[in-house]
Amino acid sequence: MKPILSVAAFLFAASVASNAATAASITVEMRRVTPDGIGQKLGTTEISEKSGGGLSLKVDMIGIPAGEHGFHLHTNGDCGPKTKDGKSQAGLAAGPHYDPADTKSHKGPMGKGHKGDLPFLTATDKGINVVVSAPHLKLADVRGRALMVHAGGDNYTDHPENGGGMGRIACGVVPKG
Repeated sequence: MKPILSVAAFLFAASVASNAATAASITVEMRRVTPDGIGQKLGTTEISEKSGGGLSLKVDMIGIPAGEHGFHLHTNGDCGPKTKDGKSQAGLAAGPHYDPADTKSHKGPMGKGHKGDLPFLTATDKGINVVVSAPHLKLADVRGRALMVHAGGDNYTDHPENGGGMGRIACGVVPKG
């Protein structure tokens, strides 16, 4: 009887571990954003905790222009347009980059600036399919916020504004829980 109990205990423990691993992963639907609203699905970003700390983000998207694109975590979980200076702007409801320490500084994902800086993404004619790391973030930091892909690249500085990221072209809201 003891071997059967041992096998049952092992299977139970494996099931619990598998469920814990699943719970530590979030899939975010990424959609095109325009001044008129939220458009078609472009792909997904799967966010998971890394065993050594930080997050891993697996970005899989199509329909993004080839080239480098800024990638950021924004404060608000809203991808809708918002009016600024009398003009509707894509994804502006997501607010600014996530900056809980109020650093007001872009230093890149490895730097000591705001936590919203993620590694820039490079799209090819086939889209984006890459895994990037965010060492300063936890799942609790991203829940209820927006992931944003910008039209231009990102040099991880404050000049030009947002490191050159320019307009917002794709966005996904991270579920709260």
